[in-house]
Amino acid sequence: MTPLVPVALTGADLPIAELSVARLDGELFSLAGSWCPVDVLDEPATRAAALAGLVGSSGLAGPGGPAGGRLVAERMTAAWIYGLAPEPAQHQFCVDVTSRIRKPDTPNALLREVRLRPGDIRVVGRMLVTVPRRTALDLARWGSSPAVRANTELLAALLAYDGATQRGDGESPDCQRGISFSRVAAAELDQARRRMTG
Repeated sequence: MTPLVPVALTGADLPIAELSVARLDGELFSLAGSWCPVDVLDEPATRAAALAGLVGSSGLAGPGGPAGGRLVAERMTAAWIYGLAPEPAQHQFCVDVTSRIRKPDTPNALLREVRLRPGDIRVVGRMLVTVPRRTALDLARWGSSPAVRANTELLAALLAYDGATQRGDGESPDCQRGISFSRVAAAELDQARRRMTG
C-alpha cells in the first residue's frame, strides 16, 4: 500500500512556509534539508529518501553502468545513512569516472570521481550508497574530510555492519584489487579490524 504522504517532503511537494508551519506544529521533523512526518522512523531508508530530495533525480538509482550514471552517497554521508555517524555539514557523493554528471546544485554537497564496481554500491530507499565495507575503505584512505582522519570506532562499525569477519587465510578482507592504500590507511583498517574482532 502506498503511503498518503511521502517519507520525505521538499519545497517541490508543498510551499516551504507550509512545511515550516507543520514542523512548528510538531507534524514534521527536519532531515537533510527535507521534512519527514513524525510517525516515520528515522532509519536508513528515511535518511536516504531525505537526501534524495537534496540531490534530485541525479541521486536516484537508475539503469546503466556500475552506478547508472548517478550520484552515490559515500564516506560520512554513507555512514550517516547507515546510522553510524551524525549528519555531516557537507554531504559527500561520488560518481564513477565513466559517468558524466553535474554536481548537485547545493552548497553543502561535495562530489568526486572514483572507480566503482557493482559490488561497491547498494540501493537504500531509492538512493545509491557505497556499501559499508567500501565506505570504510574510502574513509581510511581519504579521511572524513580534508586533513581529518577517520575514527577507528566508525571504521570498525562499518566493517561489522553487514556481519563482516576477518578472513583466516592471512589476507586482509579490505584489500581490493585496483585500490591503493597508504601505510597509514592500511594501519587504520587493521586497527579497526582488531577492535571489531577483539
